[in-house]
Amino acid sequence: MMNPFDILILIAGPNYLYKKTLRQMLDTIGFKKINEVKDAPIAWETIKRINPSIVIAQWDMPEMNGIALLKLIRADSEYSETPVVLWTDEITKADVVKAGEAGVNAILIDPVSIENLESKLRIIMEFEMSPTTRKAKTFMAKGDLYLKEERYESALKEYEKVLDILESAEVYYNIGYIKTAKGEYDEALAAFRKATQINQMFAKAYKAMAEVYVKMGNKDQAEKFLQMAGDIFLEREMHESAESVFNEILELKPDTINVYNSLGILYRRQNRLEDSIKLYEKAIKINPYDENIHFNLGRAYLDMENPQMAKKCFIKALKINPAFDTARGMIEALESTTNNH
Repeated sequence: MMNPFDILILIAGPNYLYKKTLRQMLDTIGFKKINEVKDAPIAWETIKRINPSIVIAQWDMPEMNGIALLKLIRADSEYSETPVVLWTDEITKADVVKAGEAGVNAILIDPVSIENLESKLRIIMEFEMSPTTRKAKTFMAKGDLYLKEERYESALKEYEKVLDILESAEVYYNIGYIKTAKGEYDEALAAFRKATQINQMFAKAYKAMAEVYVKMGNKDQAEKFLQMAGDIFLEREMHESAESVFNEILELKPDTINVYNSLGILYRRQNRLEDSIKLYEKAIKINPYDENIHFNLGRAYLDMENPQMAKKCFIKALKINPAFDTARGMIEALESTTNNH
């Protein structure tokens, strides 16, 4: 592992206290080469001038935030491998996904302990900055280039070299893509499965598995994996991708009740309440005895400020399942609101 004394760290951010605290912690851990800048544009100029080993940036900065700086670094071939850590006061699940997709190496959430900081930096030094990892990334880049040129055999050779060094969900996904293109469906499925074992939230791989099952004429399995992909997109608040996947399921199997429910949740989140209600009503026609759909329909009516219809739906849900405590709670809350008025 690299020695902290040899590591040059650039700290970026306008907050004086953040920079002072971070510098003190880094000094205690053993990092002595530290540069500070007040915002992202200056950070980018400094990166090009001093080529730091690691960049630690505040998420919220004026003019350009930490994510924008991260994207700038990743887009430049000379600095794209520089480890970047983002520091923030608070973060949502969607922000974590956004940062992950942009290529962040670690996220620190205030208040940060010295143990947490040291642990994150040691992982970066031991893994991201190790010569073997850099070697694997070189093979990966070569493989990606061959893949783009549709030189599939050459790409596969490079990807196999990566897998000799480390397990990578992205590499297995790319191998699955090549095997699909060659019509080797069993091998494609095995590769996509491996990708989802490494990264259980790899929606793209579940979607690719579904596409293979469609080619193999297995609609049930295709529906199952599209639903998994859609649910992950929904959880990550990637609404367009989720809607696209759910609509694919409807084309495949128009009477799939789960999809109406999932799309209903999506539209309710987007405040498309009338669309949401129509979907829940379609789902109820297919299966009138699913208490969750009645409950979700009730939630949509509540959002539309129609408590009478909402209450009817919650009562229906409770009638189907007398142990449905959340529905009972909703009914009691609505009744107490009515009584207070």
